[in-house]
Amino acid sequence: MSGLFPTTPLHLITQLKDPDGGASWQVSWKRFLELYHEPIAAIARASYRRHTGGQQPTREFVEDAVAMVVANFFSKSQYGYDATKGRLRTFLRKLTNARVVDKLRKERPLDQRFMHEGVEAELPDESESESDAFQQSLLATLIEDLRNQIPLRQFEIFERVKLKHEPPVAVATDLGIQRAMVDRTIHKAMNKLREIAARSEYQEEFYR
Repeated sequence: MSGLFPTTPLHLITQLKDPDGGASWQVSWKRFLELYHEPIAAIARASYRRHTGGQQPTREFVEDAVAMVVANFFSKSQYGYDATKGRLRTFLRKLTNARVVDKLRKERPLDQRFMHEGVEAELPDESESESDAFQQSLLATLIEDLRNQIPLRQFEIFERVKLKHEPPVAVATDLGIQRAMVDRTIHKAMNKLREIAARSEYQEEFYR
């Protein structure tokens, strides 16, 4: 993991808007796709079912829709999404639904359900699978943000103890440091994590 969502707005979106591009910009796009592939795919499946009366999309349809959304998001990143004006998940739901409708109109031109104006805005209620996928992506983004805001050694200790569930004493022994230092490092990392999670952009994505 590297380089996602910072202070204001979420760090990944800030880096995606970098007009100079460069390595960090390319890494940000790769991480965006890795972190948000499943939520976008879940939205695409739900949107397809809504617009086809409950039919299930093929895997190929979903993957094509995801690719279209990411490409569309990429082209709009300089001016499309504004974290100060709404949730990332809402923006992605609207964008994904629109691309699903586009594909259905192209593949099933005789089905009039996809032809009337405004259908792009007809979002289905957020499904449990969508909500779960977004929560997982946001949690991963939160951890990513922590990684970028504390020293590498501190994050390594945090990751091993809190994410990989290694015994603190074993981590201390392996790193050649005192157990008390591991505890202090975890305490600092957890305080920083709470600070990041308390920011309005995270609170709005998680709870609004």
